[in-house]
Amino acid sequence: MVEIKIFSGANSIGGNFIRIEDGDKTIIFDQGIRFDLMSKFYSSFITPRGVTELRNIGVLPKPEWYEGVSRIYISHMHLDHLGALSNIPQETKVNLPSMTVYEDMEEKWSTSPTWLSLIPRKYYVKLDELKPFQTDEDNVMAVPVSHSAFPAYALIYFGKNENVLYTGDFRIESFLNQEVFREINKGDDLFTFLEENKDIKIDFLIMEGTNIGSDRIPITPAEATKIIRKLAKNRNQIIATLHSLDVEYAYMLASLAEEMKMQVVIASVPLVKLLEKIPNLPSKPQVIDEYVNYLTPFEKTDIENVKEKTLILVSYREIVDLIKDLNLIGSLSKDCLAIISEPEPQVEEGSEYSIIANWFSIIGIEAYRIRASGHYYQYQLKIILNKVKPRRDVKIIHTERPRLFLKILKEMGKI
Repeated sequence: MVEIKIFSGANSIGGNFIRIEDGDKTIIFDQGIRFDLMSKFYSSFITPRGVTELRNIGVLPKPEWYEGVSRIYISHMHLDHLGALSNIPQETKVNLPSMTVYEDMEEKWSTSPTWLSLIPRKYYVKLDELKPFQTDEDNVMAVPVSHSAFPAYALIYFGKNENVLYTGDFRIESFLNQEVFREINKGDDLFTFLEENKDIKIDFLIMEGTNIGSDRIPITPAEATKIIRKLAKNRNQIIATLHSLDVEYAYMLASLAEEMKMQVVIASVPLVKLLEKIPNLPSKPQVIDEYVNYLTPFEKTDIENVKEKTLILVSYREIVDLIKDLNLIGSLSKDCLAIISEPEPQVEEGSEYSIIANWFSIIGIEAYRIRASGHYYQYQLKIILNKVKPRRDVKIIHTERPRLFLKILKEMGKI
């Protein structure tokens, strides 16, 4: 019989650590960082002294949780799921969503003067890349899901007598249509896959609940796109921020630029690398030479040339420097619009939105914040359960309101 042990994440958003035992086989799904605990004990001037301290506080998983594990699977590359690979205490295989994404990030982390230098693996941790729709030697299959990080997967463990589905973080509506989603992810989404493979039965569902009990307005990707299109209409210049893993949002912005006959211009190395991963981009971007010291197939341009009819993509951390530079050289349009997308998880960005807003105000830029969550909303829960049809039980994770989540599931007759 399959035994599911949730050692971390059952009452917090992030820090997921799921241990699955089935006879002589033991595997782990995710091994994330507890940012809720990190923020209680550390700040910009109080920093961790190492892995041992972070383990003792509960920010990182304990060494004994890894005992007897043959392989670790990471659902996506947000740090509250990837975790610190240097924390893994023994020789282990780790399957990542993308080796290319990891190597780009590892290069940045390894030279960081902060705790981020703890993220890269030690020499005895062997890395491999998840291959969607293929069942590996430990009987695990990765299936693409829509999320604010790319690539993102749900993980199915085909046990000796019972199957387990771990959703990872996901939403049921994407910024992409089905055709584009299939092209970028090399296959259909989880629910289409289950619909087309009805012989796959799920006994145990391990389900995230980020937005359970949230009072935020449930804006879907389609609604967010409509709002941005309305705000952007007839503008000469738009500046948009996005997370360096959010392929879906980047594709939507590039599509809007093509629709509005605007030139996409990128002012951030991580965002250049992000767009390079997207096949058949709707519009061909340029990169600002002063901001992108990186060899790229995209055409380069000087910041002085960035003027009318441009959509500028920039990271949260670089947007203030960008608007200062544009203002200084006279390339900032009078009707410039800033669209700030709130990142997930927000704590990873370390951005002070009130400070950024103050710079918008003093320079005279009209700005709006928008958040189309990378997670499903509570009102969509019944739809998901009807699609998955778990036969035995539902385990909850990645939620700050476990009691409410359990109460809802009980009322639905799912536990």
